[in-house]
Amino acid sequence: MVRQTIAVADPIHAAGLERLRASYDVAFLPEMQAPETRANAIAAAEAIVVRVFRIDEALLKGAPKLKLVAKHGSGVDNIDIPAASRRGVLVCNTPGGANSTSVAEGAVTLMLAVLRQVRGMDACVREGRFNERWKLSLHELWGKTLGLVGLGQIARVTARICGAGFNMKVLAFDPFVSAEDMAKAGAAKVESLTDLARQADVISVHAPLSKGTQHLVGAAVIGAMRPHAIIVNTSRGGLVDEAALIAALQAGRIAGAGLDVFEQEPPAADNPLFKLGNVVLSPHVAGVTEDALRGMAMSVAEVIDSVFAGRRPPTLLNGDLWEQRTS
Repeated sequence: MVRQTIAVADPIHAAGLERLRASYDVAFLPEMQAPETRANAIAAAEAIVVRVFRIDEALLKGAPKLKLVAKHGSGVDNIDIPAASRRGVLVCNTPGGANSTSVAEGAVTLMLAVLRQVRGMDACVREGRFNERWKLSLHELWGKTLGLVGLGQIARVTARICGAGFNMKVLAFDPFVSAEDMAKAGAAKVESLTDLARQADVISVHAPLSKGTQHLVGAAVIGAMRPHAIIVNTSRGGLVDEAALIAALQAGRIAGAGLDVFEQEPPAADNPLFKLGNVVLSPHVAGVTEDALRGMAMSVAEVIDSVFAGRRPPTLLNGDLWEQRTS
């Protein structure tokens, strides 16, 4: 039996790669240095697995056999879904349990790191300034108010951790989720982002990035935050107006920020965030744990198996295309 050809564009967990190789002919692009070799692999691929690799009109033109783009992760801002649909290419992602816990834990890690001034405490010890510990102003999560921007799977896990683990009051802004559904997730619905900002001690961003959500957390929202409040973003950098955030942090209008994502990745060497002591930064790794990476890679393999077996995957993002194919 002829095996389908899969191109894996970004590194994935070895267990997932092994599973794919057991059933398909796999071209692993990170091992290919020559542009021509990579282009030939994409041209031959019937499915492609991507994490940050960009799928656009130009790439799709060079992939005439492509039937499926499988996203290792939930965010699909690197995939031109309308262009894929025009060419009859299915697009699926892998949201939910595969990395929800790790991203939520990453968000809470940043909250604690900012409030407990982990960077400053570490520097006191390493630099021989042990007794300067008394100058540090540390704060707790316990009993504070959390404001969630978006209430998808990751935000719901964050709500459980913060509500049950830190006795926090949880508010959420998400126009696509009802108050009843939010209540089941342990959150109270807030009708506007500015209202959320006025009430929250900690804002945590968990929305998808699109043209409509670019700078969703803009100058007005940041300006409505309380002086002691902090903001954490483990979703996409473009959701937050980085310039407005930097200005607020520099002026001391808000207390701090924990950022795993940036408007430009990697951020430029002269990014003003690097000079701010009230900011904790990480390189877009909130969901990059061994447990999550293995789960995500296995989920991607399941999506590919489903499509090639003629089963509609539950995370299909251009469902109309499937109906056209099967009608």
